[in-house]
Amino acid sequence: MGIAERRQGEKESRVQQILDSAAAVFYEKGFEAATIEDIAARAEISKAAIYLYFKSKEDLYYGLVGPALDRLSSRLVRIAGDGRLDPEIKIKKMVDATHDFCDKDPDTCHLVSRYNAAEFPKLLSRKKLDHLTGLMRSNLYQLERAIADVVQKGKFRRVDSRITSIIIWNAFMGIVQFQENRMEKEKKDYRRLTVKPPLNSS
Repeated sequence: MGIAERRQGEKESRVQQILDSAAAVFYEKGFEAATIEDIAARAEISKAAIYLYFKSKEDLYYGLVGPALDRLSSRLVRIAGDGRLDPEIKIKKMVDATHDFCDKDPDTCHLVSRYNAAEFPKLLSRKKLDHLTGLMRSNLYQLERAIADVVQKGKFRRVDSRITSIIIWNAFMGIVQFQENRMEKEKKDYRRLTVKPPLNSS
């Protein structure tokens, strides 16, 4: 490995260390109460080192949530656009994809599930806010497309696909929040079991 590649690897490792520390601090203290000092202490680096890569606490939040939502959104778009899948299977795959997002990146999922629509317009730039809002709307729209397809094929009774997608999405996030609280107390993760119980469950 050359010097340039090694430096790039070190930079990426440092950025990830900062992001992981920020996610943990945001989870423990909440976004508003968390400080750059808290994040620096968690990462065991100086505040100045954080500012080499991120302009502010808000920039750190966006650095966590933006890429994670991008990945989830891309996956949901692929599922919704797969004409080979039965519409019911699409919905199940979307639920699985969203759970995988929470399972693999729980701290970021925690930030998304507690997104405060009234708070973040004051904290994020218009460009960043529009990007996050657009991704969230896209996620709902992909679910809406799948529900509309199920209704059209007569497998669901006729419902408003948009309202139904909002209900399903908010029910899912409510389950995540409820089970997160339960998990903190009992140290056991019930989220996937609640969202997708075993086939032999009564």
